[in-house]
Amino acid sequence: MSTVTVAPDLYKRIKEAAQEYRISADTIVSEATRRYLWNLKRQKISEESRAYRVQHEQLKKQYLGRYIAMYNGQVVDDDDVFQALRQRVLQKFGDTAVMITLVQETPETTLTWRGFHLGGKPA
Repeated sequence: MSTVTVAPDLYKRIKEAAQEYRISADTIVSEATRRYLWNLKRQKISEESRAYRVQHEQLKKQYLGRYIAMYNGQVVDDDDVFQALRQRVLQKFGDTAVMITLVQETPETTLTWRGFHLGGKPA
């Protein structure tokens, strides 16, 4: 097992929280790390999405109707079939955040939510 150094004041807060909530310090650190890494991935995908929107007109000329994989603002692979592209991206990049999207006429699709009802007749 590897050792990670934590600042003394943070270690104290982790130990106090572990006692208060009756969970292990390891659980707190593991869950916090998992969430932090998830947020880093979300930020990376947001960056790729911005790059996609900026480059959309050029991308549309070459990839319209195809799925592309973007990494560090560059198209690294493309395919007509989402699952085939996804599989290659997983093999090449592993757990790294890579955006996969379908290149369409407009860079973003607008979704409209008109509400819902529970049971009975619609209002």
